Amino acid sequence: MIRKSNSRFEIFFILGFLLTLIIAFSTFFLGLRMGINQTESKYAYLKTSAPELETESSYTQQDLVTFYYVVFQPYQQFKDDYLALVDVLGRSNSNSNSKQALKEIRNSAEKQYEQISANSIAASSPLLKEAHNDILKSLKLFDDSIDRTLAASGNKNGAQYAQSLAKDEFTEKAIAFGLQAQKKYYSSILKWTAKGNKSISGEYSFAKDTTIQQWSNLSLAVKNKAVTDIMANDKLFVSYLPQDMTAKIDQMIGSGKATSLSLHSVSSIVKILTETEAVQSKEFTKWKSTYYASEPLPALPFFIED
Repeated sequence: MIRKSNSRFEIFFILGFLLTLIIAFSTFFLGLRMGINQTESKYAYLKTSAPELETESSYTQQDLVTFYYVVFQPYQQFKDDYLALVDVLGRSNSNSNSKQALKEIRNSAEKQYEQISANSIAASSPLLKEAHNDILKSLKLFDDSIDRTLAASGNKNGAQYAQSLAKDEFTEKAIAFGLQAQKKYYSSILKWTAKGNKSISGEYSFAKDTTIQQWSNLSLAVKNKAVTDIMANDKLFVSYLPQDMTAKIDQMIGSGKATSLSLHSVSSIVKILTETEAVQSKEFTKWKSTYYASEPLPALPFFIED
């Protein structure tokens, strides 16, 4: 009788143990699935669909103008806010003021993300579609990097916050996506230019050994694309636009300063300009009538506004 009771107890014990294991594993996998779903939801912006093929109707002026207003300009506004507030951080000794500045940067990223994601870009212009996705990735990564910086804040001053933010891998990726998007936009402008001028190729990649003579024979659209290559490679996340750098390079060459400094390649000129922070916003506007009066330009505000 005692043996039967023991056997029954052992059976119930084993069944109970198995049930506990089943519940534990079920809970684990349910939690895992929920975590995966949350992560997939959080980073859904990283998913992209297969691009369409380019056609004769790709990269129209209307496509370029639409992208400017619904993607490029809002992102440029964020970039200006980001760079200005990072500059403020670098000069602040206040922990509370620095935290507030970081929150303002994050709010700007979130605001522009909502605005840009609410608009779609025609898939018939694949590079613009990709650039739109890259901008959204950039803004989301900036948002995440600022969250991480705030979460690990401690009692830091502004300069320490700025340093932590700059070193965060999400910030580095955010900058890379932003510069890639810029490159794709100016590649699209080059393709538009090439459709109207068959002597210009719609494809161009900058070579580091490009000479001043070779540069001087390029059209403005090609030069601007070259500068976006340089900016992406050198991680130049700055407030001025590619055409501002182009204009400053051409001014250095046209004024004879490049020759007097024994600069023979475009890369050497860019090195001098960036190290001395000689390029400012509106350089293109300043030199447009001097160097680019005959250049075909799409009707984009940053080309036509004075």
